Amino acid sequence: MLLALRDADSDPADFPSDAFMDEPDPATYRQARLSPNWRQWHKAIQSEIDGILQPDRADPVTAFPPGSTVLPSKFVFKLKKLTDGSLDKFKARCTTRGDMDRAFYEEAETFAPTPQLTTFRLLLALCLKHRLMPYHYDVSQAFLQALIPEDERYYVRFPKGYIHPKGYVGAYMKKALYGHRTSGRLWSETAHRFMTDRYPTLSRSTYDECLYIGWIDTQLFIVLIYVDDFIVACADELSRARFHTDIMSTFQATYSGVLNQFLQLRVDVQTETLPTGESYPTRIELSHERSITDLCAKFSIDTDKQPPRSPMAEGLSLPIPPPDTIDRSIETPLRSLIYSLLWLARTVRPDIYYHVTYLAQFCHQPTVEALTAAKRILHYAYSTREYTLGMPIDSTAPQLTAFCDSDHAGDTATRNSVSGYCLYFHGMLIDWWSKKQKSCTALHSTEAEYVAMSEACTSALAIYNTLTEFFPSAETITINVDNSAVQTLVTQRALSSKLKHIEVRYHAVRNWCQGPLRKFTPVWIPTDDNQSDIFTKALPITKHGVPIIDKLTARLLDIKDRRVKLVEKLRTAEAQKLHAQQQKLQQQQRQDQIVLASLQRQNLIG
Repeated sequence: MLLALRDADSDPADFPSDAFMDEPDPATYRQARLSPNWRQWHKAIQSEIDGILQPDRADPVTAFPPGSTVLPSKFVFKLKKLTDGSLDKFKARCTTRGDMDRAFYEEAETFAPTPQLTTFRLLLALCLKHRLMPYHYDVSQAFLQALIPEDERYYVRFPKGYIHPKGYVGAYMKKALYGHRTSGRLWSETAHRFMTDRYPTLSRSTYDECLYIGWIDTQLFIVLIYVDDFIVACADELSRARFHTDIMSTFQATYSGVLNQFLQLRVDVQTETLPTGESYPTRIELSHERSITDLCAKFSIDTDKQPPRSPMAEGLSLPIPPPDTIDRSIETPLRSLIYSLLWLARTVRPDIYYHVTYLAQFCHQPTVEALTAAKRILHYAYSTREYTLGMPIDSTAPQLTAFCDSDHAGDTATRNSVSGYCLYFHGMLIDWWSKKQKSCTALHSTEAEYVAMSEACTSALAIYNTLTEFFPSAETITINVDNSAVQTLVTQRALSSKLKHIEVRYHAVRNWCQGPLRKFTPVWIPTDDNQSDIFTKALPITKHGVPIIDKLTARLLDIKDRRVKLVEKLRTAEAQKLHAQQQKLQQQQRQDQIVLASLQRQNLIG
């Protein structure tokens, strides 16, 4: 591109004002100067530096004191897009090398809590149950609003190549800068002080320290903090207006209105309006359609080809390659693809979770077969990119319903079993996983189901404790299992002699399913109704397509409409095939007639 050949010292005004959306994000400051988007990157850089050099955040310096520890820094560039693919903003983040600050490398506390994705989905489920509207606030330069103790402050040198108009070479930081090991902790403490000082009636969850729940003027109020994102759920407009005033006066924040985007997820909140004019959500859908499209372009997936009807072939078993035959050239592409698919599977696509976690074991021992299988999963995700994780409220369903299953000796390489689990809150899917039973090798299917049920109860109990911490309830968790022997084992008093060799920690499930402090009610269900079966193995196309997936999540189309569309598609394909055959037959008949007429003329001449 001709624009990329311009001198790095060119003035930003010489570059076009329109953004080039297809340009990759620059990795260095020099690449940003050579980019055709230099005008936009220059504005982002100046905005970032101006934010750092505010008087209450840092003192600019033209020279560093002799003997002082100076940390280097760099710019991290990101062209941020909305969920529809349109441009959001050009972002340039100045980050420091915090690992080079040896004074605090060993003894400084660095832990900063981050909410789990399950907590985020639980928040949305609570919004539907209690008719709360979710709102989104984004704190700008959040770490730069956290005060550093005087004995922990440090000097930072501006990124290589950047020249400040006033000749500043760096700054003495009074507030935290991105990249330092203690910045996350300092910002977390700052956000917590804001919540406790302004809203003492809200309680911080013991099980997820980023979740705050309480009542303000008898109205339920929930806040979830994800680094610099505040998700606020409330039904009273006055409470939201009060929070809006408080956060805007304390931090430099941006109000995005009703939640519509979070962690690159598209959030579609469907609402109804009361006669009083207040709105409440009736259904929430999460999707990753744009991210899937971008991944297909990144990994060169031919989306015009016939897509696979399932993420993975039934019974697929890939061999572990010997160390001397591993092709390291595909290790980085495979890792990148697997990590991207894991994010999709963990956020909104439970139907590909098992398949991605199975291929994840090949990240450190890559094979061409594993890369091909991973690309098949991505192609399948693209063909079903309109699928959404729907969250419709079902007030008649139990508060918490869990499903667990196992595939005995499902891993052909190690003969370990695979456990699968999913959890519903009033009919809304909020948690799921698939993992190998590495700590034990089950001798029979009942033992594998017993271990899977214990692991599932452990995960479900965390959600149960979070809920009962704020909403006390005597209702137990219904856990469904398709093995009647396991149902008997966890409810009977005597421990079977065939299970005494199992590790003690798995026997906790018996205490949770019996006695006065019982928290689980085991229920036997047929295998075809076990919705966690999809997390234990690659199912055949007939089971993966409709019976399991449509029970897991609510799609854009219901089962009947999908079947009607599938039948119409098949009929169209058959009609096209029949039409092509008829045209071929007619063409052959015309050719035969021409040959016959030619022979008849030859006979007449003879």
